[in-house]
Amino acid sequence: MKLIIKKWALTPHAAQRVFERKISLQGLAALMNSPEEIISQGSKVILTKTFSNRRDNKIAAVVVEKQGDDLWLVITVMVNFQVKS
Repeated sequence: MKLIIKKWALTPHAAQRVFERKISLQGLAALMNSPEEIISQGSKVILTKTFSNRRDNKIAAVVVEKQGDDLWLVITVMVNFQVKS
């Protein structure tokens, strides 16, 4: 699955989690622009990426596309993300 996200924004909840989990905006942009893994979950998509400078890998963002203007909303971000089997 290939996903091109040109415009994205954080919900207030996601912004709080970015702050709490000490995720830089540059890191979040890297995750959004070049995820290692894309997991589809209905109307939501989980993007993941591993960062060598972090011990709490994998970083994941849950996003949903806002219809009409190509804007993707980051609903939340997670650390130590693992896919449930």
